[in-house]
Amino acid sequence: MGFLKAFGGALSGSFANQWLEYMAPPATMTDHVLLAKAVPVKSNGSENNDGEENANVISNGSKFLVPEGTCLITVENGGIVSVIAEPGGYTYTSENVAEAKSMFAGDGFFASTFGQSWNQFKFGGQPGNQQFAFYVNLKDIAGLRYGTQNPIRYKDANYANTMLAVTSNGTYTIKVVDPILLFKNLIPVDITSGQGRGTFELGEGDGGVEDSLFAGFVGSLAAALSAYTKGGKSIDDIQGGTVEFAKAINEAVEANYQWGTKYGLEIVNVQPMGLDWDEQSVALINKFNTGNLMQGGVGAAYAQTQIAEGFNAAGNNAGGAGNMMGMGMGVGMMGGMAGIAQPMGTNPVNAQQQAAPAAPAAPAEPAAPAADESATPEA
Repeated sequence: MGFLKAFGGALSGSFANQWLEYMAPPATMTDHVLLAKAVPVKSNGSENNDGEENANVISNGSKFLVPEGTCLITVENGGIVSVIAEPGGYTYTSENVAEAKSMFAGDGFFASTFGQSWNQFKFGGQPGNQQFAFYVNLKDIAGLRYGTQNPIRYKDANYANTMLAVTSNGTYTIKVVDPILLFKNLIPVDITSGQGRGTFELGEGDGGVEDSLFAGFVGSLAAALSAYTKGGKSIDDIQGGTVEFAKAINEAVEANYQWGTKYGLEIVNVQPMGLDWDEQSVALINKFNTGNLMQGGVGAAYAQTQIAEGFNAAGNNAGGAGNMMGMGMGVGMMGGMAGIAQPMGTNPVNAQQQAAPAAPAAPAEPAAPAADESATPEA
């Protein structure tokens, strides 16, 4: 038993005339549907609803269309018996076993991705009378909402690994990278057994599964934020770097909840709509930035700027001696700050000696008065 490939690509041309009816994804398989039962479709594209309770049951000779962005899985007694991820048309046969195949992964991404899963989970029993067929959505499933009721605490490398708290809300996008793992470990049993509802959809409040995915995403935000800031990026950069942040959160989700190895899911994009520190975190960041600003020459320049602004204010306000006194104090402060900001290694004593003015020279003694030549010498 297995499938024979009839053609590749879309159902068109002569095959559209030959295939009066074939199995395909239902019209209800919209963007957020992870998995849906296969339904019979007529050549004009309309769904055949006759015998709807057994709509996805296949038999020898059943024909299947596998569109781009989907994966066909057939099951029997809860076990996977075939997987097709190559777009095209296929015919199921229970007779031509030598030529039939049970897996079509092509040479692309899935050839190396779920080959191991297929060998692990393929059904090894004898063929039965009935099999059920399902389609897995391989396209991006976008617009899944998240939000934090309480602030998420994380260590920010930009602020010396200070513990900060942030609230966030937005959307994220996931993608199925291993349909076999998804089918085995995430899809509810009532669907995989072929007895339950026709589709499994995210974003519609689907109870346990959706709540579990939501909890895993929000629970990994703190680790992802810490990892993201280690590269020197601020959380403000997340708005413009959603793909890079998606990688960080995907790694955190995998480390904590094993979405990839358990469910075959991967986070491919994150779009925060709000990302804000709480008041206490903002106060800590302001203190941190002020401390950095007041170090060394930067601090001196900052102080001198403030004093200069004070001079301008004093000059524009007639205050007399009081203002001049303030200006004098400002000059003293500027001198003090200049001393604080002088380069390390300068000897302050030598600096003072070099700056001191030279002592004035002692005045010369007055010369003795000249003798009076007009005086008559004594006899």
